[in-house]
Amino acid sequence: MKLFVRPEWPITAIRSRGTRVITKEYGELVDMESGCWAAVLGHNHPDVVKVIHEQVDTLFHTHQYFETEHPAKLVEELTEAANLITKYSGCFLSSGSEAVSLAVMLSELLTGRRKKLSMNISYLGASADLRHPRDRMYWDDLDVTECLRCGEDCSGVSNNISDTDGNLKDIGRDCSSCGRYNHLDFSQYASFVFEPGNSGGMVLLPPERLVNFLAGNVRAAGGLLVVNEVTTGFGRTGKWFGFQHYGFMNSVTGAPDFIALGKGLGNGYPISAVLARESLAVAAEKTGFRYVQSHIDDPMGCRIAREVVSVMAKGNWVLKGSEMGEYLRSRLADIAAGNKYIKEIRGRGMMNVVMLESGVSAGAIFKGLLERGYFCGYSEQLSFIHLYAPLIISREDVDGFCSAFEQVLDIRDGS
Repeated sequence: MKLFVRPEWPITAIRSRGTRVITKEYGELVDMESGCWAAVLGHNHPDVVKVIHEQVDTLFHTHQYFETEHPAKLVEELTEAANLITKYSGCFLSSGSEAVSLAVMLSELLTGRRKKLSMNISYLGASADLRHPRDRMYWDDLDVTECLRCGEDCSGVSNNISDTDGNLKDIGRDCSSCGRYNHLDFSQYASFVFEPGNSGGMVLLPPERLVNFLAGNVRAAGGLLVVNEVTTGFGRTGKWFGFQHYGFMNSVTGAPDFIALGKGLGNGYPISAVLARESLAVAAEKTGFRYVQSHIDDPMGCRIAREVVSVMAKGNWVLKGSEMGEYLRSRLADIAAGNKYIKEIRGRGMMNVVMLESGVSAGAIFKGLLERGYFCGYSEQLSFIHLYAPLIISREDVDGFCSAFEQVLDIRDGS
């Protein structure tokens, strides 16, 4: 039983390696979606596979009473690789939705508040407490549609308005003068729950000034900052984490209190995490709060994630993926300049979407790309082609995809 919309025609996977998936119906496909946005280092990375074989033979799963070296080592290595500027403790789980849910629950526990602030474009998870439409009794989901159009010179103030210490006076001034959210009582919020731009695959990027304004005011009023990096983490946005694009959250005073991780953390292996500021982790323990699930801190997942972090850091894949994302968008822009079917290209790092004009069949384009050896995501309802390729994708593969994409569009045009 698969409870999601899928193509009307079958695509049967047989094996995979790197950026390739071998299928029964279409032969070899270049995967422009990293599996389910998770295989940031490509499929079956040899170093990760080696670690899996080694760990299977030593320690696969334990009861939560047992300790291993891997969870603490993973937090330490990730903190160093991603250049996180505050100390965190970690709890490792199985799914991204669970990680976000636990982080939100901890923010409620530590503040004694139930109300959360978020944006209407933020996808936070599939569980009942996180999915749209969220309960208005406990959530204020701000409609930020107009804010997405906020230009660099809004109110005559530059977007670069936060200093290195995340000074609240500077970060709030232009949004305050706008007045759109001045009615908010920030003292009621347990947390500002922020997703840095994935938006369910729509790649809607909130302006830095807005994020800084909301995060700064929630923090000043005693609330906590929860960041959902399940999709946007591990180089997807051109930085280790999506929040690092936002000045206040990338400062000593504004660093997130909780970071929810998933997908790229295991390069496709099902492991997720909640990173909590060390002081908050201690405070949560002192309350007597306890949380257990069957695979908490499992040695297999943690060991795999340690290798993923190591490979990413040694290969400088975050920077390389960012550069290749820029190249992909430049090639797509060239195609769009001479094509009437492309409405907009949005992207950051290796997180990209091509919005199509009304009436253009995204499914037909998807099928045409399959027939030319490329797998992407698409939505017929929302009219887009989705491209979350692995960070390791080559320039040749990008060129090949863009050539195939242009061919498919030309056929539609009768060229």
